[in-house]
Amino acid sequence: MKKILVCLLIAISSMAFIGCGQNEKVSMPEKIINIGVMPDVESIPLIIAEKNGYFRKEGVKVNIEHFKSARDRDSALQSGELDGAVSDILAVVFANEGGINLKIICKNDGNIKLLAGQASDIDSMEDLKGKSIGMSSNTIMEYTTDKMLEAARIDFEVINKVAIPQIPTRLEMLQGGKVDAIILPEPLAGLAVKNGARVLHCTDQMAKKAGVIAFTSKSLQESPEEIKAVFQAYNEAVDYLQKAPVADYIDFIIEEQGFPEGLKESIELPQYTEAKLPEEEIVADVVRWMKDKELIKGSYEYNDLVEEIIMR
Repeated sequence: MKKILVCLLIAISSMAFIGCGQNEKVSMPEKIINIGVMPDVESIPLIIAEKNGYFRKEGVKVNIEHFKSARDRDSALQSGELDGAVSDILAVVFANEGGINLKIICKNDGNIKLLAGQASDIDSMEDLKGKSIGMSSNTIMEYTTDKMLEAARIDFEVINKVAIPQIPTRLEMLQGGKVDAIILPEPLAGLAVKNGARVLHCTDQMAKKAGVIAFTSKSLQESPEEIKAVFQAYNEAVDYLQKAPVADYIDFIIEEQGFPEGLKESIELPQYTEAKLPEEEIVADVVRWMKDKELIKGSYEYNDLVEEIIMR
């Protein structure tokens, strides 16, 4: 009888141990989707989705990583630290050229402005002939500048392009009169205007916006439902941004994004729209521009760079 009792206790203990192991397996941490953002207005829907709990509501865990430079963001993507990032078509093409399979999931909303300095005699695009424009070379900024010049029928040869990679430095050089004009994204473009710069052109006035949100093919294969949930939450954030007064969230955004002091009065937010794919013509135009400048060797079709996901 005592033997039977001992055996029974051993059996019960074994079952309990197995049960604990099964429970531990069930409660293992969920996949966390890591997304890189820059200090820009394009990232705001993702930040609002985190702040307002929309990711949690959609059942996905998201970690928003803040980067000060596109180079650091792209390095994190290449090393596998990020699943996706707020980026642009040029960066996606460069990544694929370098062997990192990135896919565009949707375009983003933001505005880039071509600005003339307060002390300059530039009042129109035509006045840029023979003048200097500060920009970052071989980037969305140079692409956008070229498209603005092209629309104004200005030959690139009559423009002096000055490479100024750092955005704050670019603004300082404009305000110091060291360049005649610069190209800047929001929110610093709004600050430049507040300080006296004149807007010559902006992407809100043209069709060729090249900003996107992209994810690695690896993350799309391994976590398709989680990424769909991310964009469901993104759309909820867009709905909130379309309806809520800016005063309800702007202080949080300025602090979270590390925007400079004084931006609260000058920041211009875009009219945010739900996630949708970029137009085929824009993607093809960016690839053509990069090929013409001999920045890439490969040929990329729309389907090579874009992946459509179906929302839950």
